[in-house]
Amino acid sequence: MGIRIAHISDTHLGTKPREGVKPGVWGVEMRAQLLENDFYERFSELFDRIASLNPPVNLVIHSGDLYDSPWELNPQHPPTFAEQTAVSVMKSFIEKTGIPILILEGNHGLYRNLEVSLLDLLHMTVPHLDVATNVQLKEALAKGQPLKFTYGQLDVFCFPFMEPSVLESSKLVAKFNDWVTTFQGPKSSRLSVAVAHGMIQDKSLFPNVLSMGYDYVALGHDHHQHKHSENAWYAGSSERWRFDESSHRKGFLVVDVKKGSAPVVTPQYIDYARPVKNERMTVDPADTPESLERKVLDWFAANGLRTEWKPETAARVRLMFEGNSTRVGRMDLNIMLESMRVKMLSDGSGFNVAQFVWDARQAEKERDVTAYPEIVTDYLIEDPHEDFRKFLEASKIDPGLDTKTLTQIAVKAMQMAVKREGETMSLDNYSEESAP
Repeated sequence: MGIRIAHISDTHLGTKPREGVKPGVWGVEMRAQLLENDFYERFSELFDRIASLNPPVNLVIHSGDLYDSPWELNPQHPPTFAEQTAVSVMKSFIEKTGIPILILEGNHGLYRNLEVSLLDLLHMTVPHLDVATNVQLKEALAKGQPLKFTYGQLDVFCFPFMEPSVLESSKLVAKFNDWVTTFQGPKSSRLSVAVAHGMIQDKSLFPNVLSMGYDYVALGHDHHQHKHSENAWYAGSSERWRFDESSHRKGFLVVDVKKGSAPVVTPQYIDYARPVKNERMTVDPADTPESLERKVLDWFAANGLRTEWKPETAARVRLMFEGNSTRVGRMDLNIMLESMRVKMLSDGSGFNVAQFVWDARQAEKERDVTAYPEIVTDYLIEDPHEDFRKFLEASKIDPGLDTKTLTQIAVKAMQMAVKREGETMSLDNYSEESAP
């Protein structure tokens, strides 16, 4: 006897790309901006797809980051329309299917300085919707009791996002680990699933969760859908949250869990009408502002973007300029691109572009504002983790050194250099948190 689960994650309702966005365009008139609305549409699509599954699932698990804000770099309450969408979509889904939903609290949508949760309102509003919050985790730890939910033959053990530094500064690491092994252990006679929001790299995923013998571990926080271990998967995000996610296959997971065997995980993918382009463009030594402008225009034409405006298919574009020319300085390039962007995003421009941003990687480079000003993961190199790992492999270093830790420290240093001036470097704050 088994159970079937739909595993979704990192929906980030309320995300609002701002930089370089075509002005005055609504996805839902006077309620949601065009690109913001993409996240709401994907959320609705997820539940429509899950409702149509045959055979149906027994439970939907959301492994964190239902909303995009608040979080440490954006303390704002999520947009009203984000909350309305969450309530209406999930309430309609449950009324139609009778399938319960469990939502875990992640690092986004989390009030760090208040003992309240945005998810509590959902729990009170939508029947048969359960939530596992940071506040509940603290209470379970203090009282010495499990944080789990039971659905028939299935026990679901919950691990909402918890800042590792909070446990360390409170000297609760040992107590937390003891709580996990004492109260969060599965019973051999029952099916068990763990839900956690975190990653090993930033210490927000506690290793014990992966070794407790759960039949399946539903993970959130990493936006790339992938298998983490034999019985643990990241469902990934449902919409392209950053430009460097443009190549990801996104959607949700259908998981068939049976006692005594590995879970059978079937990825379900979303097809997107809106292109997201994240491309490199070379600045040659002989280039002038005029020749670079022609290169950019030719690129837009070659990618089918010099065409009439259609909101549903208008592209999001980031171009990364690499190289140097003696005749094109950083300021020249930015002035040329800014002028081009103003024309491109104006009505009747002949470009089907909803957003245009760039990154000029020249010798005297200063960081430009990225597409998401609250996100700090656009580094000086496209994939800092992979590039620095390859650098270490090619270097003659002491084989006893921990290359994973060295990579994380290097990436954190780059992050701080380009965005987080004044922050103190420590082992506690090197993190992939913003690069899920």
